[in-house]
Parts: sequence; structure tokens; C-alpha cells
Amino acid sequence: MNEDRKPAGALDGLVVLDLTQMLAGPFASMMLADQGARVIKIEPPGGDTTRRRGPFYHDDPSPEKSLYFWYYNRGKRGITLNLSHPDGRALFMRLAATADWVIESFPVGVRDSLGLGWDDLHAVNPRLILTSITPFGDNGPYKAFLGPDLVLSALGGASYLAGDPQRQPVRISFPQYHLHAAAEACVASLMTHWDRRKTGRGHHVTVAAQ
Repeated sequence: MNEDRKPAGALDGLVVLDLTQMLAGPFASMMLADQGARVIKIEPPGGDTTRRRGPFYHDDPSPEKSLYFWYYNRGKRGITLNLSHPDGRALFMRLAATADWVIESFPVGVRDSLGLGWDDLHAVNPRLILTSITPFGDNGPYKAFLGPDLVLSALGGASYLAGDPQRQPVRISFPQYHLHAAAEACVASLMTHWDRRKTGRGHHVTVAAQ
């Protein structure tokens, strides 16, 4: 990841802690970085899973050469923290104490089990905005279900519109639903920031990809 010096943007001086992996979360924080925010990508030991996803620069399957990872994490800084260890959590909470946003996409329940729930974060930084992205939201009958793009497309109705009416539904090329969820997460994070500027209070924003 590199951070070339860009002209000041609308979010210049604001800090985002990116705890996400895969697609929706990294794209959301990338859009905040494009607007000038300082985004810190926090990877687990061994690195983000998308470092092993191709295509690779010069066909070299190195975790430092994934073009997929490069694109969705451009403009960010990066550190590695083991959040399952007390020392890693303590370091993260020190960062959260002065950050403006935390964006995460853990399966429902994992965030709280790590001691990084809304109450924990709000206690160290009342102005912090926590944005959580999940397939089906933080509550409800589907909250623990996995949500790959094909499932979200079917349940969200997009598959019904794709393909010949006399044949089975057709998948929409590149995964779409997580990109839409990322856009909604970015917009919701900015709307909540506008409220914070007036009230001084942070909030927990939840975005369901479906």
C-alpha cells in the first residue's frame, strides 16, 4: 500500500481504522481515502486474505503482488495486529481513542467477542463512528447466515431481473451486492459524520448488504 501525497480533500485530517477484509469494507474505506481521510488498514497475522487473490503483478503469486488487494487498498497505510491477543486489542483501542471512524465486517458476534463492540469503543472515544457491514444486518432471523454475492442477488431480487424469463436466472458478472453495500456504508458514514459535527456524538451505523 502506498500513500502518495494528494491535494487536501473534504476529509483531510480525519482517521479511519479499517478492520475489513474481502470486498465491501475495503471499497468503502477506499472511497473515504479518496476524499482525503487517512485510512489505516489493520490486517491479522499472516495478512489480509485478499493478498492471496489474483490476478498478480507479473504473475508472481506473492502476497505483495495481488492487484486485487492493491486496488481496494490504495491510498491506505497498513499495520498488523492480533486482535485475539490482549496486547493487540490494547493497541487497537489506543488507536480508536483518537480515530474518527472504525469500519468492520466481522460475522455477527465476533466484534463483541473480541471486546471491540460499540459500548467498548464508545467508552474510549464518544465521538467515534462505528460502521458495521454484514450480509443481513446485526439482528433478525438471517443475521448469522453467510452472504456471498449469489445469495444476496437471489434474495435481493436482482437475479429475478437477469436472464431469459423461460430459463434459470443469470448471475450478474462481477460481484455487485458487496460493492453496493460499500457505497451505502460510505454514504451512511458521511451522513453520520455530518451529525457528529453538529452534536459532537458518535454513532453505530449498521449496513446490511441485502
